Amino acid sequence: MAHLDHQALPLAGTPTYAPFPAGTDWPPQALQAFTLLMAGHGHCVSGSMMLGDRLYALEQLSHAHTMADEELRLLAMSLFRYFEHQRSGLSYTN
Repeated sequence: MAHLDHQALPLAGTPTYAPFPAGTDWPPQALQAFTLLMAGHGHCVSGSMMLGDRLYALEQLSHAHTMADEELRLLAMSLFRYFEHQRSGLSYTN
């Protein structure tokens, strides 16, 4: 399945995050960066709800993807891919 192997290339100046550890609900560093970037746009995102409410998490990731912030959009896409892979049982490489 070639589409699962697709990895977006980071833009110049875009921070990269350590590979997400297998078996965790969310990579802590990436989740914290996500909530801070969302806060910078005036949107309060609950880290606890991201961990415990699948629908809430998907809504926040979807909302972030539509914002005019390339770093936030790329991070949201990366978190979404991780989220889907964890729930599918497939291995994930960032």
